Amino acid sequence: MRYGQKALLPDPGTFPDEKAFAAFVLGKLDQWFHIEEQVPGRYWTGEETRIDAVLRPRDPGGWHDEGPAFGVEFKSLAPNTSTGDRYGWVAQAVGYTHCQWKGYGRLGIFLCPSPLTWLLSRADKAATARQRQISSKVLEKERQRVREYGRRFGKEYSDAYVDREALLAHRRRLGELTYEEFTARADGYASADEREREHDLRTAEELTHLLGQLSVGELMPYEKIGWALMRSGTRLWSEHGGVAKVAYGLRPRIGSERRRC
Repeated sequence: MRYGQKALLPDPGTFPDEKAFAAFVLGKLDQWFHIEEQVPGRYWTGEETRIDAVLRPRDPGGWHDEGPAFGVEFKSLAPNTSTGDRYGWVAQAVGYTHCQWKGYGRLGIFLCPSPLTWLLSRADKAATARQRQISSKVLEKERQRVREYGRRFGKEYSDAYVDREALLAHRRRLGELTYEEFTARADGYASADEREREHDLRTAEELTHLLGQLSVGELMPYEKIGWALMRSGTRLWSEHGGVAKVAYGLRPRIGSERRRC
């Protein structure tokens, strides 16, 4: 996702169950946050519920809320988790933003991991699967052929152009340049895989902004910045950078307001 950093996606099967996953993450975050687990709450309808954890910064300085706190809900999503189950979890989180939590009132909710990891994972796979099937020696021969062809006509092709043409020629030789490949290239993409990856990333980006408008964010580890609280693609806090200098509070917004504290 285009957060400026790459999300480190959880490896399916790393944790035996959701409880073990939550214990691992909360153990990581304990040095920065006070943690209260299994906090009771009540929906506006009067029904009772519980959230996995509520976190409060050990150092509240720099946060944009008075008494900053936020809820975290964990889920150990299997690779074959259905779309209905994934978005059922999202619906649960949205419902939680309207709950009154004992000792805290209403809270912004952060999901761990991101409910969009399946999209990000599929995008990564689309970007690498085809490359694994391509011999580097064969591709280098194709690159040399493209370069020599250009020099024959007095042209010095860029590396990007040479790579693209070499890959295209190699796929054509293997009979892999399908209708999807041709149409993707006509649309300006290097391949159908690249078009699918771009589509998945755009979809994930749109969905994360939508969730942010509903006061639902993500708690995930990212390259270079470590564990981070993200909402609408904006970093609110990170392990290595601390509180971000953005005027966004943790509490749920009312309507379309941007809560600034």
